[in-house]
Amino acid sequence: MKRSKTISPPKVVRAREREKKHELDDLLKLPEVESWRVLMASFQKIYRTLERELLKENCSISRFQILFLVYFYGPLSASDIAQRLCVTRGNISTFLRRLETDHLTTTLPTGERGGRELVELTRKGERLFEKILPPHIKRVTKLMPRLSPDFLRTLRGINTSIV
Repeated sequence: MKRSKTISPPKVVRAREREKKHELDDLLKLPEVESWRVLMASFQKIYRTLERELLKENCSISRFQILFLVYFYGPLSASDIAQRLCVTRGNISTFLRRLETDHLTTTLPTGERGGRELVELTRKGERLFEKILPPHIKRVTKLMPRLSPDFLRTLRGINTSIV
């Protein structure tokens, strides 16, 4: 003999749903979760604002980040760039190809086995970066408050503790 399923009345189902939502809502009130939410919302707004302005210079945030790294720390391998930007080597390849097509970067062989190449800025790439960096820094200083040394230390600790 088959047992039939008991179907809960709609009021009971809604009460359970409200209870579950209340439990999940309580999780959002944890101080760490609130910190994360505020940090992410701030990051997204700052990112969008800065990218909108960089796009007026025909430069995305991703392109800017690569130019920044290669200008200050280059020449770098594609793997080094990907690692510093926390993206995959595959994601970087398309950006690097476009930068080279636009004559902003060039690659140098390292002479190492395996054909590893280093990315460096061309003179055109240097000029572009030197043109867009000062107004970008000006926008950053308008958008960002000065964070306390303790807060910066905390953020750096998060960056180094997460693999």
